[in-house]
Amino acid sequence: MSKLARIVIPAAIVTAGFIGSPAAAAAPAIPLSGGQETQAADPDGHGFFTYTLEGTEFCWTLSWKDIEAPTAAHIHVGKRQVAGPVVIPLDVDGAPGPDPAGCTTIGTELASAIKADPRNYYANVHNGPFPGGAIRGQLK
Repeated sequence: MSKLARIVIPAAIVTAGFIGSPAAAAAPAIPLSGGQETQAADPDGHGFFTYTLEGTEFCWTLSWKDIEAPTAAHIHVGKRQVAGPVVIPLDVDGAPGPDPAGCTTIGTELASAIKADPRNYYANVHNGPFPGGAIRGQLK
């Protein structure tokens, strides 16, 4: 008989230790990593972004790990591997750790565009070492 045992652990338990993890959010979690950025980015950093969009109210949560404190975070318009302009700033200033959240009202046209093609938008987190973006993930 093998001394190794297979243990199945529900994903909710595995991710419960990571602040802002998919298990903690009702919306689909979008993984963020440096490998998704279009330029030099943090190779070790990662996180999760969730959002809901009801009418023109855009609500979000953001978590990160293994990166220096963010200086900014945004939603940009741009397909995978394409950098684009900021369309929604996300307030991370003064956040008490890597778990900020917020809601903002966006324009009707932008809300319709995100709902129609969320994969044409991405969230990213900027910091001192990587001002162009430390981690990124495409919306779903």
